[in-house]
Amino acid sequence: IEKMVKEAEANKEADEKRKEEADLKNEAEQIIFATEKAIKDLGDKVDKKDKKKAEEEIEDLKKALEKDDIEDIKAKKDKLNETAMSLATKVYEEAAKQAQSEEAAPETSDDDIKDDVIDADFEEK
Repeated sequence: IEKMVKEAEANKEADEKRKEEADLKNEAEQIIFATEKAIKDLGDKVDKKDKKKAEEEIEDLKKALEKDDIEDIKAKKDKLNETAMSLATKVYEEAAKQAQSEEAAPETSDDDIKDDVIDADFEEK
């Protein structure tokens, strides 16, 4: 029984380590997917230098995943995450500026709308 308990404890540690590694890889793949999608969705709103940096970091992280180097994956995932956050912040700021300039633009006046109104007489019988 003692031997079984020791084996179970040893397996438990190995299982926890495998789970941590699997979670890390999943997080890395999600960040890659989200960053690629953001770059595609934002198109030319992304600065070319920022886009190139993000794409290079995506490739670095993919290579780390292929090599299965946990420490390298962790470092490159964190680096890409920072770049993705920076991209998102810049795009958010740009969208806010655009929204402000649109609010400042004059909207259609009531006079434009009144031209379509047709007056009708109504008689009650």
